[in-house]
Amino acid sequence: MTRAHILYSVAVTLLITAALTMSYRGGRAVTNFYHQIFPDISVMKTQYPIAVSKVGPHINYKFQKQRPVHWVNLSQISKQAVAAILMSEDSGFFQHHGYEPEAIRAAIEHNTKPGVKVKRGGSTITQQLVKNLFLSNEKTITRKVRELLLSMEVERKYSKKKILETYLNIAEWGPGVYGIEEASQRYFKKSPADLTAHDAAVLAFMLPNPTKYQHSVRDGELTAFAQKRVETILERMWKTGHISDEEYTSSEVQEEIPSNL
Repeated sequence: MTRAHILYSVAVTLLITAALTMSYRGGRAVTNFYHQIFPDISVMKTQYPIAVSKVGPHINYKFQKQRPVHWVNLSQISKQAVAAILMSEDSGFFQHHGYEPEAIRAAIEHNTKPGVKVKRGGSTITQQLVKNLFLSNEKTITRKVRELLLSMEVERKYSKKKILETYLNIAEWGPGVYGIEEASQRYFKKSPADLTAHDAAVLAFMLPNPTKYQHSVRDGELTAFAQKRVETILERMWKTGHISDEEYTSSEVQEEIPSNL
């Protein structure tokens, strides 16, 4: 049985348990059962998440009513930046309902191949958001099932715009760098609205492992590894019509690139 099938089986088991609880103990029992498993996501409606500490790979967030100074609306981020991050992290974001079964299957198949050095993630942006704000980084089937079900609940209650905006404002782009406003200023000394296609591709490249990949961006130059990844993202943006021929050809990186990662 594949990992994807196991996740599905556990999810079905949880849903059946909830249904049986409703039948025999009433609605209040179901509510109690639900809140024992899932955190309250309604806080996203009226409050803003901010990073407060980091323990290992896990970032702790808290919610506050006051809008953070670095928070930007989705309309204040360049279209190129939004497109690059979607191309890199979740190209089917506006079509799925919180998770992508095919992406999960492909990730498992890729990661279990012998000799694979760069692991592929199968999580959608919604799943990443849920894990960051409400769950832990523990690599267990139980956590993954909670993440999947909670992602569907977030998609049901909130708009795609709300989910994407929140994600872009809490994502990590290096030690102490949270949100696209801070990342834009840190690496390019400009606002998110002014990010070019190339800037956007660099930020998108960093997202899977910002602590590691921050070292690939030095003094405005890229390592050979980073250059290749950035060029791949730019090519995908061009082929899908998110940037013009002119934007694509003008997005070439500098010729002299450090060879070390």
